[in-house]
Amino acid sequence: MSPEAKPNLVESAEWRNMEDFSEGIDTNRLPQTDALAGHTHSVELADGGVAEFSFTAGQRVSWKVTGEEWGGEGEESYDGVAVGEGAFWVDFSISARKVESITLIFQPVTGWALIVHSRIHDENFTTETRVMQTFHPGYVDGITSAELPHETRELIGKRTLFRYSVNHLYEHIYLSSRRFVWHNLVGEQRGHAAAELATTWKLEKGLYVFTWREEKIPVGTVFLFDYARGRSTGKFIGLTGDGRIENSAGGAEIIEFGFSNYGDHQEPV
Repeated sequence: MSPEAKPNLVESAEWRNMEDFSEGIDTNRLPQTDALAGHTHSVELADGGVAEFSFTAGQRVSWKVTGEEWGGEGEESYDGVAVGEGAFWVDFSISARKVESITLIFQPVTGWALIVHSRIHDENFTTETRVMQTFHPGYVDGITSAELPHETRELIGKRTLFRYSVNHLYEHIYLSSRRFVWHNLVGEQRGHAAAELATTWKLEKGLYVFTWREEKIPVGTVFLFDYARGRSTGKFIGLTGDGRIENSAGGAEIIEFGFSNYGDHQEPV
C-alpha cells in the first residue's frame, strides 16, 4: 500500500492543532551544520539597526541587536543549516522573551542577509493574525555592494508540492502578493485547506523566503524555498492546543506542480 493510501490518513472535520500535524515534518529536512562555529558576523540593517552574531561550538550563538524595536541581546541554542550556494539558515527562540524568535538567512561571501522577527501576540491581539512578522534586509560584514533581498511577486501563479515525509504532503497555490492556499493531501490535516496571509522575499535567483500566518490557529512559519535544488528549510512557531510555545523545525522536497498564467486577465494584487 502506498503512503498516500494509508487508512489512518483520512479526512477529518476536526481542525488540527500545531502538535497534531508537526510530528515528523522535519523528516526530509537538510541536516544541521557546525560550519558557523568560531565565526562572528555583523549585519548592517537597511532600516538603521545593527545585528551581531557570534557562533560557538555546540550550536550556541551570542546575539545583539541595536536600533530596532525588537532589539536585545542574549545567548541561545540555534538551528543552523547550510542552504543555497554558500548561504546559511539560522533560527532561535529568544529565551528572555519566549514568544519571539529570530531567523537569520545570510550569504557571508556575497554579503546579503534577511532577518525575520516573529512574535506570538496574546489573546487580545489587534493585529491581522496572532503570529506576526517583520522583515529586515541588511549587509553582512560591511559588504555594501551586495544586492539586498526584497519583496517579490515571482511566486504568484505557481503550484508546488512539498513532501516533508511519507506522511506529510502539502500543495501550495500562490494567489497574490498577500495570499496563498495550502492543501493537505497526505497527513493529519488531509482534506483541510486554507487561504492564509503570506509574504515572499527574494534572496537571489531561485532562492526565496516565504512566510505565512494562519488565521484559524496561532501559528506562523518562516521557510526558505530553494527551487534550484528542490528543497525547503524552515520552521513553525506557535501555540499548541494546551498553550505551550513551540518553535519547530520543518523541511521538504519541492516538487513543481503547475502554473497559472494571469497574462490575459486581471493581475492579482
